[in-house]
Formats: sequence, C-alpha cells, structure tokens
Amino acid sequence: MRLVIDTDLGMGTAGADPEDGLAILYALRSPSVSLEGLTLVHGNVPVSHSWPNARRLLDLAGRADIALHAGERGPRDPLRRRLQAGWLAARGSPSGGTPDDTPPPATATEFLREIVVGSPGEITIAAIGPLTNVAAAVESDPGFAGALAGLVVMGGTVAVPGNITPAAEFNIWMDPEAASIVFDSGSPITMAGLDVCHRTHLDRAQTAQAGASGTRLAEFVAQACDAWIDVRAGLLEGDEDLHLYDTLAVAAAIAPDLLDYIDALVEVETSTGPAQGMTVTHTNATLRRLLTGREANARVAIGVDTGRFERLFAERVMAGL
Repeated sequence: MRLVIDTDLGMGTAGADPEDGLAILYALRSPSVSLEGLTLVHGNVPVSHSWPNARRLLDLAGRADIALHAGERGPRDPLRRRLQAGWLAARGSPSGGTPDDTPPPATATEFLREIVVGSPGEITIAAIGPLTNVAAAVESDPGFAGALAGLVVMGGTVAVPGNITPAAEFNIWMDPEAASIVFDSGSPITMAGLDVCHRTHLDRAQTAQAGASGTRLAEFVAQACDAWIDVRAGLLEGDEDLHLYDTLAVAAAIAPDLLDYIDALVEVETSTGPAQGMTVTHTNATLRRLLTGREANARVAIGVDTGRFERLFAERVMAGL
C-alpha cells in the first residue's frame, strides 16, 4: 500500500510525547508499505521542532530518502484558539537541532493534493496529529476527499474521557475547526480514538530492553520514551506507561482487521467552551437519522486485538532498534 503520515513529530524535543516516532518506524518496517512521505503539522510541538525531529529520526533509521514537507504552523482559527497557540509557544527546544534545520516554506498542502488527486484510490493518509494540513488539502481541491483510498485519524473519543480535557482528545482539541471540515468532507474516514488506543501500553522495561542494543537509534528512542514516561508520572497518578496512540492508527491503516468498528456520524464541537473539540459520536443509526437526518461519516474503532498488535509492534519496532 502507498501511505503518507501527517504528524506533529515530538520525538527529539525534550518533554514531548515521542510516540509518533514509533509510528513512523512501524510504517518503515512494514513490508507491504511504501511510505510516500511525511507531512508535518503543529500540535504536540510546533513545526519548527518537528522538522529537525523528523530529519534526525529518518537519518538514524537510514531513510533520509523519505519525502518531508513542512505544513501549517498553527490552528486554522488562531484568533479563537489562543490557548493552543500558547501551548505551542511554550514548548522547549528540540534536542540535537542545528541552524540549518529551520523548516522551509509550507509545502504539505500542495504535496497532499498532488499525490492524492494524481493517484486516485491509491493513497492512504494516517493523520496522527491535528487535522490542519488535511483540512487545507480538502479545501484546496474538490476532488481530494473522493480520491483518497483511506484516511485513518488518530483522534477523538466515543465513550471514554478525553486526554486534554474531560470532553476532548488532544488532536481534535488542538484544531476543532479543521477536524470538523475533515469529518464533513466525505473522505473515507476511520477514527482510531482513545477508546482503543488506551488499551495499548509501553513501559520502562520495554524501553530499557530496546535501548540495550546500543545503536544510536535505540538510544535515541529509549531516551525519548523514558523522558515522556517521567512527564506522565508527574501528571497522572498511577498511569505512567505510554499509550501507543499513533502506532495503533498507523497499524490500522496497514491492517484494518486489527480493529473492530461501527459506522457512526461524528460531529466536532467547535465552540470555545468546556466541550471544545468533543467528538459527538452518533452510534445509534435510528436515532441518528431521526435527530440529524444525516448518514454515518466515519468508521469508528471500538475494539482492538491487543495481543496481535503488541506482537507486530515488538517485531517491527522494538526488535529492530
């Protein structure tokens, strides 16, 4: 399959969630996948961090040939989303960056539009950050949504609390306007949200085992993961393990049968109130039609074969470090 990953790559920035880097490694080591490129978006870290982070990870993985495109630098409506802009401004410095790692002008929207519309039915996007880049691509060409082979969104929640507010998952909360555009676009969406992602785990013992191989890549990954486990330990009592949010979404793009799904209508709350970024998920088809008059717009993951996923993750990521 031909895959593009749209990401807010934090691996390489001190104190940032590094798990998107594991997702990229999973794709690179999946034999059926041609990774066509990475597009970078604001989110976990700003694009000024994710650009050097991506260059470093690809270099350590021996895949500097992968196309890399800088994308949108902030939420779609920055005047309404000042809290999100503040989140980005507060991030620390990327580790190991150099002056020539300054990101170039944004080319992500152009790249996404050209590769998807130019190869209809062939390109799957795994969107594992805020949906700002994907929304821009949707609006740039009326044929974009229909030309996608698939769009797997790591975001949202159905029946469990959010992970940034009680109502919202982080990626949707960061740019709810963009998420609303994407979910209303007619794209063939699979939503892999917190309901399934919170069933995956990566702990200190696993990162220590991975780092023991002594390669530069293994040391980089282990240090990044351990630093984020430390952050989580300070924020969340009794839950310091990493959840493999992004890796599960990429794995689902490659092997959809890892997950169980229901068809649902997903509406995104774009207010600035406490429900901002909430994914209101209509799972009852009869009530959905009665109350909204709308059909389902997404395939929503509600179950996961954790044993199979963990085996694949161990083989494709941890064993190869």
